[in-house]
Amino acid sequence: MEMRLLGVLLCFLLSGFAALLYQTVWMREFAFVFGTAELAVATVLAGYMAGLAAGSALAGRWIHRVRRPILVYGCLEGGIALCALAVPAALHAATALNVLLFGGHAAPPASGGLLRALFYLLASGLILCLPTALMGATLPLLARHAVRSESEIGGRIGLLYAVNTAGAVAGAVCAAFALLPAFGLRGSVFVGVAVNAGIFLLAAALQRGATPLRVVAPAAAGAEAGRLGAWWILAAIAVSGFVSFADEVLWTRLLGHLLGGSVYAFATMLASFLAGIALGSAVAARLATGPSRAARGFAAAELGIALFSLVGFAALDALPVVARALGAGWQGGLLANAGLAAVVLLPSTLCIGATFPFAVRVAARGRDDAAPASARVYAWNTLGAIAGAVLAGFFVVPALGFAGTLRLGVALNLALALLAGASAQPRSRPLVAAPALGLLLLAIFHVAEPWALLRSSPVDPTPAPGRVAFFGVGRSASVMLLDPPADPGELLLRSNGLPEATIQRRGGRPGRYAVTDWLGALPSLARPDARRLLVIGLGGGLVLESVPPPVQRVDVIELEPEVIAGNRSIAGERRLDPLRDPRVHLYQNDARGALELTNARYDAIVSQPSHPWTAGASPLYTREFFSLVHRRLTPGGVFVQWIGLVFVDEPLLRSLVATLREVFPHVRVYRPQAEAVLFLASDEPLRVEETAGRALAAAPAAYGALGLHAPEDVAAALALDEDGARRFSAGAPPSTDDRNLLEMRSARLAPGGALGRAGCDRALAPFAPPPPSAGLDPLLVLRRLLDRGNLGRAAQLAEALPEGAVRQTARGLVALAGGETGGASLLDDALRRDPGQREARLALLRLRRPALLQGNPAAAALAAAVTGPERAVVDAWRLEAEGRAAQLAALDPRLAAIPVESPYFGESTRIRVEWRLASGDAARGREAIALLDRLIPVSGSPADLVQRARAAALAGEPAIALSSLAEVSGALGGGLAPGATVREAMALLDSLPVDGALATGRDALRQQIAQGVR
Repeated sequence: MEMRLLGVLLCFLLSGFAALLYQTVWMREFAFVFGTAELAVATVLAGYMAGLAAGSALAGRWIHRVRRPILVYGCLEGGIALCALAVPAALHAATALNVLLFGGHAAPPASGGLLRALFYLLASGLILCLPTALMGATLPLLARHAVRSESEIGGRIGLLYAVNTAGAVAGAVCAAFALLPAFGLRGSVFVGVAVNAGIFLLAAALQRGATPLRVVAPAAAGAEAGRLGAWWILAAIAVSGFVSFADEVLWTRLLGHLLGGSVYAFATMLASFLAGIALGSAVAARLATGPSRAARGFAAAELGIALFSLVGFAALDALPVVARALGAGWQGGLLANAGLAAVVLLPSTLCIGATFPFAVRVAARGRDDAAPASARVYAWNTLGAIAGAVLAGFFVVPALGFAGTLRLGVALNLALALLAGASAQPRSRPLVAAPALGLLLLAIFHVAEPWALLRSSPVDPTPAPGRVAFFGVGRSASVMLLDPPADPGELLLRSNGLPEATIQRRGGRPGRYAVTDWLGALPSLARPDARRLLVIGLGGGLVLESVPPPVQRVDVIELEPEVIAGNRSIAGERRLDPLRDPRVHLYQNDARGALELTNARYDAIVSQPSHPWTAGASPLYTREFFSLVHRRLTPGGVFVQWIGLVFVDEPLLRSLVATLREVFPHVRVYRPQAEAVLFLASDEPLRVEETAGRALAAAPAAYGALGLHAPEDVAAALALDEDGARRFSAGAPPSTDDRNLLEMRSARLAPGGALGRAGCDRALAPFAPPPPSAGLDPLLVLRRLLDRGNLGRAAQLAEALPEGAVRQTARGLVALAGGETGGASLLDDALRRDPGQREARLALLRLRRPALLQGNPAAAALAAAVTGPERAVVDAWRLEAEGRAAQLAALDPRLAAIPVESPYFGESTRIRVEWRLASGDAARGREAIALLDRLIPVSGSPADLVQRARAAALAGEPAIALSSLAEVSGALGGGLAPGATVREAMALLDSLPVDGALATGRDALRQQIAQGVR
C-alpha cells in the first residue's frame, strides 16, 4: 500500500477520534442548555446527524470538481477545529434565547411541546450544522483520492469507513476514561482542536507531490448508469440506518441493567458497538468486489443482523452469570465491561458494519462515481439514523417494549435481506428464501422479555426475586416494581435495574427510612415558616410522605413518566399515598431544564437523585446546578441534598461540601443514618437548634412519627456545623459542569474505596461540632447518638463537655454502651459530685435492678430517690419480680406519663407492650404496634422489632409480622441483632399461621436470617 494512502488512513483515524470526542462533549453541553429530557436529547442528536447527512449530500454534488481532495479534506478539518472553538459562545446565546422564548413560567414547565422541540432542533442544527457538515463531507473527499479503479470501490471505501470508525472507538474510550477526567469538557475540546490542526498539517504535507486529479463531468456515470441497484440500495441503507440506531438504543438500555448509566459504561457500550462496525466494514471491504456480489453481501449482512440480534436477545438472561464471572458492573473495569458488551454486540455489529461498503459498491456506477456514491449512501444512512434518533427512544421502545422493538428491527432486517436478495443480478434464491422463512417464523413464535436481566442491577447482577407488580419501559428508563418475597411490607422500585426506592405497604412502620424522612422534614426544621417546597425526583414518594403539614404546596419534578405510573399503580396498597395529597403537584421534566424556564421561588428545595454516579444524576451535584437552585430560592430559603457514603471517598465528600460553599455561604452536614449524609445550605445563617423547637411544636404528630420530638433529636444528627464544613472543605476543588468530579470519580472507586460508615466517622471526627448550645440537654443529645449506634461521636461529645457531673455521667453512659468496665464507677462519681444528677441515678438504677429486686439496701436507697413519672418503672419491676405481672395494666396511665425525652421512656414503653401481648387480645396487639411504632424510631432495637412482630401476630396481621422480622434480618448485616433475639425471631417465624404467598415469604425470610447468622 502506498505511503500516501497510509498517511490518509492515519488522518482519517484521527478524524474519527476527534469526531467522537466532540460528540461526547457537545451532547453533554447541550444537555446543560436544554436539559436531559428525552425530547431535548433526541432533537439535539437529530440536529447533529442532520449536519452529517447534509455535509455528505452536498459533498456528493461537488466532489467531482475537487482536484486536490487531501488538501481540501485538511482544510475541512481545520474548519472543524475553528467551529469547535466557537460552539461554547453559540451555546451561551442559545441558553439566553431558550429562556427568553420559553422561560417565565409560574411553575416548572412540563417537557415537550412542538414549539420547544422545533427550537431544540433548530438551535442544535444552527450551532452544529457547520462542524458536522464538514465532518460529513470528509469521507467522500478521501474516497475521491483513494479509489483509482472500479475494483477498488468497495475495498478502499470500506477501509476508510473502518479506519474512521476505529478512530471513533478510540475517541469514545479516551474521552470517557482519560480526557474528561484529566481536562474536563473545555480541555477535551482543546485536545480535539489540536488533533484537527495536526490533521490539517499532515494533510497539507501529504498533498505535496500528489498529482492533481482530473475534473469529472457529473454526467459521467459509466456504462451501468441505469442499473436498478443505484437506487433501491439508498432506501435500503436508510432503513438499515434506522434499525441500527434502534438497535443501539435497545442494547444500550438492556446492557445498562448490568453496566450502569455512568459515562464510563456508556462509552464502553458505544465503543463495543463501534468496534464491531469497524471490523465488519473492514471484512466487507475485501468482499465487495462487484455490484452483484455486494448486493448478495448486503442481503447476507442484513440476514446476519436479524439472526444475531435474535440469538443475542435470547442469551440476555444468561448475562448476569457472565457479569459475575467477569467482575463487570458499575465499578467494573474497562476490559470486564467491554468483554460483557462484546458478547452481546459484536456478532450483530459486525454485520451492521458490513452493510456500508456493500451498499456503496452497489450504488457506485463506476470508478468516477465512487466518491459521490459514498456520499449518497452515507447521507441516506444518516437520514435513517435521524429517524431512529427521534423515534427509537422517544416512541418505539416505550410503545413496543424491548421484545417488541427487537421484533420490529428483526422484521425490517429480514425485509431488507429479502429485497437485496431479490434485487441481486443474478437473483440469489437462498437469500430470498431464508429471510422469507425468517419472517414467517417471526410471526409465529413469541419473543419474551429478558426478565432475569431486567431484574438484575449494575450494583448486584444477581436477579432480584419477587413478583413483578409493575413494569414499564419509559423514554429514559425501564421501571419495575418488585414484591420481595422475604418482606411483604415493602415494594421495591427499580430504575434500569438500579434500586431506586422502597415503598411501604399498609401497616408499614413509620420512621423506617431515616434518610428519606429527613429529606422531607429537614427543610421545615431549618425554616419553620417554609410554605412552598420543591422536590427534585419523585422516586418512591417517601420524601413526600414526611413533608410536615405547615408546608402548603409541594412541587415535584420527575424525569421519567413510568416512575409516576408505577407509583400510581400501587396507590391502594401503600401505607400512605403522597400523590393523593392535595399539596402535591407533579411536573414531568428534567430538573435543570425545568428550573431554567421557571420564575417560581421556593422556600425550600430538596434534591434526591438516587444514584449520583450516573450520567443523568451527576449534573445535579455541580456548582452550576447549585447556582440555579440558589436563584430559585426565596431569601433565606434552604436547599437539602443527600449523598450515599457508598458513592464517595473522602476527597469527593470534601469537594461536594466545597462546591456548595461556593454558592451558599452557610452549609451544614447532617447524618441521620450511618450510611448517608444530608447537606443543608442557605444564604442566611442556619440556627436549626433554635428553629427546630418551633417546627416540632407546630406539627408534633408528623415529626413524632419520624422519631423527632425535641431539638436534641435534631442536634444529635449534626455531623458538621458551618465552621466545621468550612474547615472540612478547605482547599478542596469544586465539582463543575466542566469538571464533574462526582461523575468522573464515583463510578471508578475501587472496591472498598468508598468512604462508608467507618471512613465517614474518621473523616468527620476532627471537625465535629462543639457541645450543643445553651438550652439543649447535652445528655439527651448523647443518648440519641448512642441510640443511633454512633458510639464514636458520643465519646467525642462526652470528652468535649466541661468538667463536672454532667461530663462524668456522659463518660459513664459511653463506657456502658461500649461494654467497658468502669462505667458504673463514673456514674457513681457523677452522683457524688451532684446528688441531683438524674441521668446518672436512672442509669445506675437500671444497671443495679437485680440488686434492687433482691433487697439490696444501697440499690433501694438509689430507687427511693427516684421521683416523678419514672417511679412507675421501678414499681413495675417489683410487680414483675413478685409474679404480679397481671397488675401491670393498672400502672399504664403512670407509665404513659413518662415523656419521650426520659431515659426510661424505652423501659416504660416495653412494659406497656409486654402486658398487652400477655393479654392475648387482638385489640391489645394493635395497641402494642402503635406503642412500638413510637418507640422504635427513637431508641428501638432488634428485640423491639421482634416484639412488634409478636404484636402483629396477636392482632391477626401476619404480613406486618413478617415485615418486622425482615427488619430484624436487615440488622444481622451490621451485627446489631444478638443471638437471643435471632433465635426468638426464628421461633416466632416458625409459629406464624401463614399460607400462599406469605408462606413462601416466610420460607425466604427464614433462609435469609439463617444466612445472616452464618
